[in-house]
Amino acid sequence: MALVEAFQPHLLITDIKMPQMDGLEFTRYLYTSYPSIKAVILSGYNDFTFAQQALRYGVKDFLLKPISAENLNTCLQKIIIMLDAEYSDTAALAIDAHTLTKEDISNITEAYLRENFKKDISLGELSDKLGFNPDYISRTFKKYKKESPIKYITKLRINEAKQLLIHHHQLDIKIIGELVGYNDPFYFSRVFKANTGLYPSEYRSHHITP
Repeated sequence: MALVEAFQPHLLITDIKMPQMDGLEFTRYLYTSYPSIKAVILSGYNDFTFAQQALRYGVKDFLLKPISAENLNTCLQKIIIMLDAEYSDTAALAIDAHTLTKEDISNITEAYLRENFKKDISLGELSDKLGFNPDYISRTFKKYKKESPIKYITKLRINEAKQLLIHHHQLDIKIIGELVGYNDPFYFSRVFKANTGLYPSEYRSHHITP
């Protein structure tokens, strides 16, 4: 805790079982006091309860011991994607492309899309950072995730829009479209209906109890 206060790290990796304070208590402290710090937990206990509590405290990954270099590398690559999105750093990501498998590339792409789907993004930006052709990234993603990056982005945006439509009645539909990445309200409505069978206003009225 003293080191966190002194150095304000971007990432903290902690074990579960430790003296004085265990990893879950530590990540709860981070969650309430330093929410921007990314936390990763290491554990020799394959216990769903631990993982469930860790997710509640915003932990970004839960790695089981013994930890392989490949799993740790993939975890760190995802963290880099998150930090890159948050800090809008246009510099190249600190990822050695030569160490990546095709599955790594698909996982990194998924993390990138999840962190950036509300923005106007393209695979061209990610390809510049990873050093791979956008078509190659797209094909690799589709092979492992069973859908194209465009369909995945659309799914994320529509699901986010559903949440906003139901739980934030005061928000104008145009604003909701902008919040999930659609600056054109008419295009947002068309995409929403194509994916749900209803226009946003219809979806809201169907899911709100008078």
